[in-house]
Amino acid sequence: MLETGKSRRLDSLQQANRHTCKTLLNCYIREFCHENTNVFVVNPQEKTYTISFPASDIALSGKLSFYSAIGEHEYDHYRVNNGQELYYAHLVQWIVKELRQHSFITTEKEEDFSNKIANSYRNLALFLEHSAHSRVRDYLSSEQSLLCGHPFHPFPKNTMGFSEDDVRTFCPELHASFRLCYAAVRKDIFREEWVSEQRRIELHESVKTHARQALQEQSEGYEILPIHPWQYEHVQTIGIVKDYIRERKIVLLGSCGPLAYPTSSVRTVFIPDMKCNIKLSLNIQITNMTRNNNKEQMRRTLDAAGYLKRRDCFAKEPNTQIAYEEGVCTCHFDDDETTKLFTIAYRPIAFDTTSTYVLSSLVEAPVRGAPSRLFSLMDRRHVDRWFRQYLAISLLPIVRIAEEKGIHFEAHLQNALLTVKNGMPHTFIIRDLEGVSVNREKAEEAADTAGPLFYSKEAAWARTSYYFVVNHLGSFIHAMARDARVEEEHFWEIVRDVLVQEYEKSGNEYVRHLLTADAFYAKKNLMSCLAGNSEAPSYVPVNNIMKNIGSEISGASKQLV
Repeated sequence: MLETGKSRRLDSLQQANRHTCKTLLNCYIREFCHENTNVFVVNPQEKTYTISFPASDIALSGKLSFYSAIGEHEYDHYRVNNGQELYYAHLVQWIVKELRQHSFITTEKEEDFSNKIANSYRNLALFLEHSAHSRVRDYLSSEQSLLCGHPFHPFPKNTMGFSEDDVRTFCPELHASFRLCYAAVRKDIFREEWVSEQRRIELHESVKTHARQALQEQSEGYEILPIHPWQYEHVQTIGIVKDYIRERKIVLLGSCGPLAYPTSSVRTVFIPDMKCNIKLSLNIQITNMTRNNNKEQMRRTLDAAGYLKRRDCFAKEPNTQIAYEEGVCTCHFDDDETTKLFTIAYRPIAFDTTSTYVLSSLVEAPVRGAPSRLFSLMDRRHVDRWFRQYLAISLLPIVRIAEEKGIHFEAHLQNALLTVKNGMPHTFIIRDLEGVSVNREKAEEAADTAGPLFYSKEAAWARTSYYFVVNHLGSFIHAMARDARVEEEHFWEIVRDVLVQEYEKSGNEYVRHLLTADAFYAKKNLMSCLAGNSEAPSYVPVNNIMKNIGSEISGASKQLV
């Protein structure tokens, strides 16, 4: 048994190294080789490749197990010209040295970058060791099965700030569950806002009973706020919070209530007994962002929820839905830096949790050589028909609502859910309204379009075209093509055919742009993380595969006008 455990650990370390190398190489190729075309040389027919790092006088060569038109290549093996085995830490050094030639990068940023990659690698190895063979059966298991994460991020599983014990206790990939902690907040400093009073979410009765017992005759003067257990300990180290506790503005209630299950975002939890998600604040770096809920993010979220409801978003699309955040609660401090540590958002669960899945988990194949979970869900005799149905409930409603009402979504794979019935896509669900943007020109009902919800037409569409077309469809199609053993162009041709039919019926300008643009733009996650500007990343063009398939549609312009 001991030898088996040791062998499994060793294998998980090797797989984590392979995957981390793959992710770093694909980021490097997408972001750096666009302007340095001689750095990545590939023969798509033979699937042989060479990747150069001139500054280090290093070249990698080998064979791809799958050549990806979108750049999500799968590597059969790596050979290093100096004979050494490819280890992710060496690859980080070569990449940093290469990028140093082209931009100013401080030693401190290099060290931070390397540490986060190491953190992500260690976490990935732990997740693969314990969860690679776990089955996705329903909504909860899909939320807790996103083992590898974003395929174009240098450290997708970074949780800097968590100890190893914290990772084991709070990370969804290890199927964690725990009770939340709660604080009673005096009513004069408690803040809440709901989309409507009718949609207010009540805390579990066991929490309210516990609070009444703790507060006794003072219970009428307080409201109850859920807090992540890690955050609960963290906020007690802050001076102004200690003052609030001493003055009984905040009364700590400890851990109680129903079990909460961390979801793929780590800080958002699913509470089955309440039939809701709670988006908690967590002062931890998940990937490269600290996950506290600041004032602007919550304003965007609530404004989006109210606006979409008033505009009857997707009313004409019965198989496309939105999982709305219905309310935001917090403890008020004079500065947002402290307030955001306590801010939470409630998102009810209205879908069938027995047959609904997070798409980012479905496209993964954590066991090497096995098909993706997505491919395992479908009847393999009818893959093309399955995919057309998927596009009919996802892509088409998104481009229609952009044209008709100027509403745009950051519908990347982790923000999208799919309900499957009778083996076919049935309902497409978009969540996390912080990512909604509205074209000012279409904002008919809004008197003030200067708020964080409103964007120029071009900026709003750029978010949709990146998050859904490049990020979402790119990886979705990659998973299907790899598993069906066809080229990705096969499924992009289906996308193009569906869009051409839509354009002929509607003349939708966003459809025209998807069909005729030379390229779409993807985040430079690697360069942005290394430079320390992830809040305002730069972008790199990614070729529009659809434009190269078939002939152009009649009279179409290449520009979005």
